[in-house]
Amino acid sequence: METALALGSSDRQLGLAFKKLFHHESGVELKVKGALNTVTAQVEVHGALNKFFRVGKLKAFDPNEVYQPDTRLRLGVGVKAAGVGGKTVSADDVLLSLSAKKKLQVHRSQEVVRSRLLLRNYTQAAVAANYDYNIRTEKWAGELHGHVSHAIFRFTDDQDVRITAGVRAPLSQQGVGVAKPYLRLQENCWALTVHPDGQWRVSYDL
Repeated sequence: METALALGSSDRQLGLAFKKLFHHESGVELKVKGALNTVTAQVEVHGALNKFFRVGKLKAFDPNEVYQPDTRLRLGVGVKAAGVGGKTVSADDVLLSLSAKKKLQVHRSQEVVRSRLLLRNYTQAAVAANYDYNIRTEKWAGELHGHVSHAIFRFTDDQDVRITAGVRAPLSQQGVGVAKPYLRLQENCWALTVHPDGQWRVSYDL
């Protein structure tokens, strides 16, 4: 399970975030994530069960490339649920979900160090969309998300750095809402995300 301490500008209360992924070779994935507010002791939990499909031909393995991610289009269909505190999950919290995601390799650099092939830096772009159907209200809503990230491995002897610039925009039955850009700086276990309106969030992976 992945855990992290997180503090944001919205509530300014330290939280313990957690996330666990369960994968199956059939393409089924169960994701459970949430946060425990260390001030109020309130717990928020989200769960998602999805079946993913890859579209396109998988690139042949190249022994001269140290990092070879799957960049095929990924489509998903599933169900989501959420609960806050000890509240019983109701139909208000259950959503049917459709999603799509595409990654694109922009640039890569690798080098041989002590007879080992190591990745030096990697730039990647990604676009994603999800659309959720509320069973009770019979309404659709979702989000568009795009970002470009640049990772520098061994920025110093014991430090990796990643810079990500992205934008998120809400989707509704009326169309696309106002886009909200962000910038994220990650250094080993630390991450800082800032928005133009002054909002921020800092986290530390445990």
